[in-house]
Amino acid sequence: MERPLGLSSFATQSRFQHALTVVGGLALCLVVYFGTVAVVFGSLDALATEASITEQRVGGAVASVAVWTYFGLAFVRGYGGPVLNLVYPIAIVVAAPFVARWALFGPDVSGLVSRFVGLVLIEPLATTLLVVLPGGAAFLAVLTVWSTSIAEERRREWERRHLSAAFYDAFVAEEYE
Repeated sequence: MERPLGLSSFATQSRFQHALTVVGGLALCLVVYFGTVAVVFGSLDALATEASITEQRVGGAVASVAVWTYFGLAFVRGYGGPVLNLVYPIAIVVAAPFVARWALFGPDVSGLVSRFVGLVLIEPLATTLLVVLPGGAAFLAVLTVWSTSIAEERRREWERRHLSAAFYDAFVAEEYE
């Protein structure tokens, strides 16, 4: 079974470089998340229970901006993947803080269950959106600044260099026809 084109890496990087890019984003997320909570709320103990929604949202939003900016810069440098640099930050900012909190403080299953009101997932969805959206805006800002500051010929050269031939043919080449 072949991997979909959107899940391919940039053509100019090795698997090791790709893995380092992802691990770097994960490490940055956790450092910024816990660092923000420690600085703003005075202690990591503020995250000890699932009831610490404000702390989770503040730490998550700041970490999201850092992670999405990181993956935006990685995109510009040709690390990660043309579509994966959208998938990785979402997965990292949504899952990594949750898993790290539980690893650090132990699971709070009853607190997690109390956040879900029956089948209505309003609070977890709101938290996810409040964490992902600021980072997505930072990602778009990085790509906008980059794309407006690079000449058309340099952008085309970047595309030919960093995108796999199959990805280029499927998604980019038609733009120039």
